[in-house]
Amino acid sequence: MKYDIIFVGGGQASVFGAYEAITKEPSKKILIVDKGRMLRQRVCPKEKTDECVKCPTCAIIYGVSGAGAFSDSKFNMDYRVGGDVHTVTGKQIVNETISYVAGIYKEFGFDETPVGLTYNEKMEEIKRKCIENNVQLVDTPTMHLGTDGSRELYTKIVDVLLEKGVEFSTGADIEDLIVEDNAVKGVVVSKNGEMESYSSDNVVMGVGRSGAKKMMKLCKKHNIAYKAGAIDLGVRVEVPDVVMKDINKNFYEAKMVYYTEKYKDKMRTFCSNPSGFIAVEKHSDDVILANGHAYKNKKSTNTNLALLCTKTFTEPFDQPFEYATAIARMSSMLTSGKILMQSYGDLKAGRRSTEERLSRLNIIPTTEDYVAGDIALACPKRILDNIIEFIEVHDKVTPGFASSDLLLYFPEIKFRSTRVIIDKNMETSIKGLYSVGDSSGYGSGLNIAAVMGILAARNIVG
Repeated sequence: MKYDIIFVGGGQASVFGAYEAITKEPSKKILIVDKGRMLRQRVCPKEKTDECVKCPTCAIIYGVSGAGAFSDSKFNMDYRVGGDVHTVTGKQIVNETISYVAGIYKEFGFDETPVGLTYNEKMEEIKRKCIENNVQLVDTPTMHLGTDGSRELYTKIVDVLLEKGVEFSTGADIEDLIVEDNAVKGVVVSKNGEMESYSSDNVVMGVGRSGAKKMMKLCKKHNIAYKAGAIDLGVRVEVPDVVMKDINKNFYEAKMVYYTEKYKDKMRTFCSNPSGFIAVEKHSDDVILANGHAYKNKKSTNTNLALLCTKTFTEPFDQPFEYATAIARMSSMLTSGKILMQSYGDLKAGRRSTEERLSRLNIIPTTEDYVAGDIALACPKRILDNIIEFIEVHDKVTPGFASSDLLLYFPEIKFRSTRVIIDKNMETSIKGLYSVGDSSGYGSGLNIAAVMGILAARNIVG
C-alpha cells in the first residue's frame, strides 16, 4: 500500500502533523503507525488495581497520542521551554507555530488562560530569590489541561483524523526503513508476529523518548546524519502542596535551571504537577522509571516534579542509552521491578528508608509502586551530589523543600541522546525522511513536538 505520508509513532508530533496535512490537503493518503493501541483502547490496569502489573506494551508510554495522553498536558507558550529546535529554525517561527497550535486547542474547546502572564508581588519575590541563589527562572506562560483534559482533547482530534480518512496501524513496531539511493521509500513494521511493509516517499519519524534508541540504530544502519545528544537522569520528588503553594498558585510550574558549584553540571526542574500523582513507566521488564501527572478534576495533597541532571558524553564513549539503562536496571534489581523511594531526611542521614520511618512524616505517597530503600546504592555519586546540592538551593527559593517530608523516587530518565541532523523543515540527510519530537533530540515538551510535526507536514504538502 502506498501512502503520501507515513507518521511513525502516534504521539503529539504525529497527531498535529497529520492534522495539519489532512486539513491543508484533504486528498492526501496518510498513515499513522504506533506500537501501542488506539487512544480509546489505552487503559492502564493500574487505574483499577493501584499497582503496576507490567503489561508487555505499557499503555502509559505507547499508543496513539503518545505518552502525552497520560501526562498532565502542560503546554508552554514560548520557545525556551520544551526543546531547542529554534537553534535550527529560528525563534520566531517556533513561537508563531506555538500560537498556531494553541489556536487548534481552542478550536477543540480548550480555551485555557495561560498561567504566568502577569507578574505580581509574590512572583517578583520568587524571582528575586532565584537571582540571589544563581537559579535561572524560565518563566514562560503555561496552559494546563490535566491528564483528563489531555485525553479528551486528543480523543476529539483523533476522531477528526479518522473522519477525514487518516488510517492507523496499531500494535505495529517499527523495525526498519526502506531507503533507496539516499531517499526514503517506506517502512517495515512487526505486527502480530509478522513483518509488514508500507510504502511512502515521505516518512515522519516521531517515536518519542521510548523510541530514541531505535532511532539511533536506524541512523547507524542507513547512514542518517546524527550526533550524540544528552541524557537527563535524576529523581522525581514529592512534597506536600503547602510547601509549593506560592509557586503552584502563581506560576503553576516554575522552570528552574541551576549549574552546580561542585561539578558545574546543569540541573533543572521538569514537569511539576501541583496536587498530582506519582506514575510508573514500564519500558521493559527491568527498566521501570518514575514519572508524574496531574488531573483537572482529581487532586492529591502533594506536588511532584523532576530534578534532572543533563549529561552529554564525549568520545570515546558512545553508549549513552546503555549507560542510563544499566542504572535503571540496577535500581530495579534492588526493588524487584518497582521504583526506589527514599525520604530526603534518610538520604542525608546515610540510611535507607523503611515503611516505619516513612509513617512518621507529614506526607503520604501517592503511589504504592515503590520499595523504600537507599538511592545511593543505585545512583552514581556525581548525579546524587548534584541532586542534593540542587535540593538545598531550591530550599532557599522554596522554604521547606529540603525537609524530611521530601520523597525521592528513583530513577527518572529522559532518553533523548540521539540528535538527528535536520534542516529547518525537519528533513534529515535522507530525502523524504523527517525527524520530529523527542526522538529527534530537539524536543522535550508537547509544544515543540507539535511544532516539529506541523513544520514537517507543511513542507511535505507544500
